[in-house]
Amino acid sequence: MLPRGWRLGFRNKLLVASLLCLLLPASITLYISNSYTEHILRSQVIQNERRSLEQESLYISNLFSNMVLVANYIQFDPGITLVLKENWQRSKLHQPDTARHILDFKEVTDKLVSVTSMMEKTFVTVLTSDGQYYSNYSYAKLNVGALLQQPWMEAARKQPAFELYWAGVIDNYIPTAAAGSPQVLTIARNLKLSSSSTYATVMISIAESRISQIFNDSGKGQQTLLIAPDGTVTAARDKSLLGQPFSLMAAVKPAADSSFIDYRGEQYLLSSLEIPYGNYRIVSLSPYREAVSRISATHRWSSAVQVVSGAFFLLILVLLVRQFTKPVIRLDQVAARVDRGELGLRSGVRGYDEIGRLGKSFDHMLDRVERMVLQIKEEQAQKRKAELAMLQSQINPHFLFNILNSIRLRIMMRGDEENAELLSSLSRLLRMTIQQRDEYTTLHDELHIVRSYVELLNFRQSEEVALDTDCTSESLSVRIPRFLLQPVIENAYIHGLRQAGGHILIRTWTQDHRLFIEIEDNGQGMDEDTLSRLRAGLSSKPPGKEAMPPGRLAHIGMSNVYERLYLTYGSAFQITTDSRPGEGTTFRFVLPGQIPDQAKEKERGRDV
Repeated sequence: MLPRGWRLGFRNKLLVASLLCLLLPASITLYISNSYTEHILRSQVIQNERRSLEQESLYISNLFSNMVLVANYIQFDPGITLVLKENWQRSKLHQPDTARHILDFKEVTDKLVSVTSMMEKTFVTVLTSDGQYYSNYSYAKLNVGALLQQPWMEAARKQPAFELYWAGVIDNYIPTAAAGSPQVLTIARNLKLSSSSTYATVMISIAESRISQIFNDSGKGQQTLLIAPDGTVTAARDKSLLGQPFSLMAAVKPAADSSFIDYRGEQYLLSSLEIPYGNYRIVSLSPYREAVSRISATHRWSSAVQVVSGAFFLLILVLLVRQFTKPVIRLDQVAARVDRGELGLRSGVRGYDEIGRLGKSFDHMLDRVERMVLQIKEEQAQKRKAELAMLQSQINPHFLFNILNSIRLRIMMRGDEENAELLSSLSRLLRMTIQQRDEYTTLHDELHIVRSYVELLNFRQSEEVALDTDCTSESLSVRIPRFLLQPVIENAYIHGLRQAGGHILIRTWTQDHRLFIEIEDNGQGMDEDTLSRLRAGLSSKPPGKEAMPPGRLAHIGMSNVYERLYLTYGSAFQITTDSRPGEGTTFRFVLPGQIPDQAKEKERGRDV
């Protein structure tokens, strides 16, 4: 219908179509991208600042946590408190004992050095009521009189016995360390008798430079500050700001949040995050223009790469379209017919170029279909084995680490026969976790693991969790996946009992060649909405091994249990749950009485 001069050949038609299909969407995409660039950049800047603050907050929290732990250790160590009390009594009765004081000084000093040896450089000073002191640093004559007259020391000595006083950043009171650390962040705690008489004051300090050195103030005009509860600057790279009120404290929101403010004629991003100790807060002030420039440069380079890549692809497409079109259509038709089951069909496409070799390879691929099917089955079996091994190996190393540290601290503080049994329980749990290599175990052995786990839980908390079992003799010999019950018990302890005391009951029985397992706790239970979401997650089936989501339930432990059961039994198992607010939660597992044949063959193959 067009005039002859307007008619386009196939190549020109393809070129026009390529321009429309590539350049038009690309132009629209770039326009939309530029329209939303400001919003995206703002979000990215906020996220970057938030991640930086979280990392710095974690480091500072660890420093503060170590200081609090040292204060608690000194207050509750019977050896140290006994020495300090006897010293107070001798001073009160005017009965000095020089030899005894030397022995006591060495004993207390050694303990202070030992407890702080694995921490960041921490200065610990125990100042007695008669002017003597013990420390973990090299001996130096302190000006005790001047130290006691400091306003912060007077406020600290008025605090109750079990409360910490956060003195903030003060001038370093230690003569030998003042040159390297002019200012220190200090906390104090009084040690008092039942009569409310103070017999000693504990002072724990860290150098202010240990905090400010982690602040990432790499940009021009960027500042990261540690703010005290009264709004003064506690730590900063700029030492002139220490002890000064933070000028933008009114703009800092109580909750962890970020906002853009006008400051010094420029737009700044103000972000803050509260430290979980002493009501301190870490605040970041960053120029928005400089922060955006680093991210927008990446965005510009990305856009340029996309444009160049699109133009190059268009050129290659135009040059090779004639050679590709007919053979590709032929291969597409053959592939469609093969997909319908005509495996004996061949394309017949031959040539010396890539398409010719593709056609030849395609025909050879059809010849090897049967052999490849067997190979794919073997690969899928190996993948399933790897998935089971990976899921089975998921155990929380922090739990074991905390338990070992707790036992170590208790042994260090005092001898206790109770530790022998705790170490025995932990040894059994480690042996079952590390030395055992079978994927399956009997219910009897699994219950032993759970009981050892609960004994270790009871060690970590003041209120014990009571574990009872009601199991038939037939059910104890049934083989189940190893570490099946431990994640459920952990879930009940953390979310049901809220890491407090309570009762957990495990019932097991067999019926109609199936194993029934019920785990019941008397915790806080769940409301109807939470229970409905949990049941929906438990009742839905994974779409397949390739597309199976990594975590279907709310917590990694329960997700691990669900996926391991699915990989072991397929759809031949059931998980149900019942819960009432304030009454507890019950999980029920209904499993086949025997491990499927495929899983047995895998286990035998591994043993061989």
